[in-house]
Amino acid sequence: MFGRHQLVNPKRIAIITAAALTFTATLYGGSEANADGIKHLDQIRVALVINAAKYKKIEPLVSLSSPGGFDIGVRSSANTEAKPWASISDTTIRMSLDQYSMMMLETSDFTTARTLNGKLAVMAEESFVLSRTKLGKMVYQVYYGNLPTQAEAENAAAQALKDPTVATLTKSVAPVVSGPLHWSAGMYGSEAAAQQQIAVYTGAGVAADLVLQADGAGKVGYSVWLGNEATDAKLELVKQAALKAAPNTPLQPANTKAAYLIRRSDVTTSSNPAAAVAHYVTAVGEQKTVIHPKKQGIAVKERMDRSFRGDMEISTYHDRLALVNEVPMEQYLYGVIGAELNSQWPAEALKAQAVAARTYAIVQGNKYEIAQVTDTTLEQAYYGLDKEFTAGNLAVDATKDEVISNKRGLISPVFASNAGGITADSTEAWGNSVDYLRSVASPDEGAEQGKAIWYQIQLTDGRIGFVHSMYVKDSGQKDKAGKAIYEATEADVNVRLAPYVDNVANPAIAKLETKEKVVILGQERESNAYSWIRGPYSLSEIKSKLEAAKIPINGELTSLEVSKRGPSGRAIELKANGVVVKVDNPDAIRGVLGGLPSTLFEIEGAGSYTDTSSSVSSGTSIAILSGSGVVSSSSSSDSVYVLSGKQTQPTAVKKTDLMTLSSTGISKPVSTGTVSSSIPPKGSTALQGNQIIFRGKGFGHGVGMSQWGAKGFAEKGYDYKKILQTYFTGVNITKE
Repeated sequence: MFGRHQLVNPKRIAIITAAALTFTATLYGGSEANADGIKHLDQIRVALVINAAKYKKIEPLVSLSSPGGFDIGVRSSANTEAKPWASISDTTIRMSLDQYSMMMLETSDFTTARTLNGKLAVMAEESFVLSRTKLGKMVYQVYYGNLPTQAEAENAAAQALKDPTVATLTKSVAPVVSGPLHWSAGMYGSEAAAQQQIAVYTGAGVAADLVLQADGAGKVGYSVWLGNEATDAKLELVKQAALKAAPNTPLQPANTKAAYLIRRSDVTTSSNPAAAVAHYVTAVGEQKTVIHPKKQGIAVKERMDRSFRGDMEISTYHDRLALVNEVPMEQYLYGVIGAELNSQWPAEALKAQAVAARTYAIVQGNKYEIAQVTDTTLEQAYYGLDKEFTAGNLAVDATKDEVISNKRGLISPVFASNAGGITADSTEAWGNSVDYLRSVASPDEGAEQGKAIWYQIQLTDGRIGFVHSMYVKDSGQKDKAGKAIYEATEADVNVRLAPYVDNVANPAIAKLETKEKVVILGQERESNAYSWIRGPYSLSEIKSKLEAAKIPINGELTSLEVSKRGPSGRAIELKANGVVVKVDNPDAIRGVLGGLPSTLFEIEGAGSYTDTSSSVSSGTSIAILSGSGVVSSSSSSDSVYVLSGKQTQPTAVKKTDLMTLSSTGISKPVSTGTVSSSIPPKGSTALQGNQIIFRGKGFGHGVGMSQWGAKGFAEKGYDYKKILQTYFTGVNITKE
């Protein structure tokens, strides 16, 4: 939680603001942590889709599925019980707000409608296809956008029309704006009666929809609404056409202040136009529509099709659709444990996580006004039913209502994946000193157990990379320097810059063919939550990362150094070209460097080499560093190599005795972590010019409880209370 990476689809906007990552007063416990008096929650509200200041996940439409169908209710506020309203047998429904969209095309050709929708689907706004009966024929209407204002909808369409294919497909008729203005043709005693009246209007070419509304007894009633217009003038034209079709049926402006659901037929995702999904359009404003599954679990397509316990509430928040999962606290924790840990972990580690997660959720208060938490790692991951496992659920049940507190009240028990052997002091992450968040030793090394070995290799063209040991074998040959030559065991073996698989952050730089030979320069364990390598990066790439984070660099980047470290050894200050890199808090350093797993790292850098001379062991990585002398660090020994003054060969110096050297001799101690350009020492092979490698430990901010460390402590025989009291100083475990 709190600082892990997540991929974001740019179309479906998810924004974590800087303010949300700031170390807040809730960490101090007591009255500040519980300003609203909350010490217990039977239910928790989880924002899945929301337009909030601290987090934005924008989805104009949501798709919900449940095997038994749904019951629908409405409530007047978030704190009142939803009144039962309607029972729906559909196992999949779509939901949206009654706002403004652009009808880009109306056609009787389903293939054309699908083609246009396919182009619009990859653009900035949401697109969808509705099917309607008109003048006795089926037509397909392609809509783009579902936005709060007419101007926004029109602007979105104007942008979409810049695409040549969209412009060509829509050239026959100009796009038409639709909106939340409707006429009501009255309420009917049954759905069949309402559908009969709808047929009268659609036969005359008037758009008519079935609307679910509460009758006087609080049960579902069926109304017929006409038009979905953006202006009064267009609405008047609808009235005139409707009165011609049914002159004896009085029309009234639809009451959009009362609760309603407009039902339409949606064929957006269907390859068969007859297989439509019910699309319900809900009122904008005070209405809160509650969707209850007849059988356990509601899957939300827009949240990776995850299935969640509890109910879904759909409302309008800051002019956008909000989807909130309302679920009993203990059931919410089932989903948290399932997302954060795995079924193979010791029971005591699972219990520690359950108590920490429960406490953390409670102290959030009404963080998002209509919800306490999100389902993301902004608080703690919550992946619902799909990730639950029995041992995790039992851990939650065994610790029911237990929380962590100190003398001031509930604490904010932050946690991260792996502390890299030692947790961070709170000052090392967010700059604030918190008495219960101190640096402590943590048995985190279990994360690297069983990880594969990767070989650092040199390709025939001189490039350096890593290859998984599974895909190469010893050929029995050696190069002139005595290094082993291996060969690929199969075709298309990926060579990557760093020893881990990530096709986005660490793509293949080459592929080996079967029996292709490479020189083995060294080996590394596959990067993991405990120990990792990122890079190599050129200095220009690092400059680009810094500038992307709005860190100005004057001229070329020539040096990068960790200029200050905290109690656990984490970087708390960074200098580029000798100038301090300004960040909101120390933990933000990893973000400005492109998303490093933690701030517990060393820089091996600008010019990394594999020495082939007799004075340096095979495969030793040398990082050239700046200063009055040039320092290099060896990852495989207790020594570093210093190239000083006019030396042509590096001198081995123990890391514990590391000094800055000058042409006149030893001067003062220097901390490692500075990198700059330099000439490689004699007998070395250049890696790839001026490069920086980050070698570190841990994953996440490192403050509070380490999840891997909790596992390690449990394996040492600690119970969950002792684990929590080890990571959080001066606390007690109590029931609330």
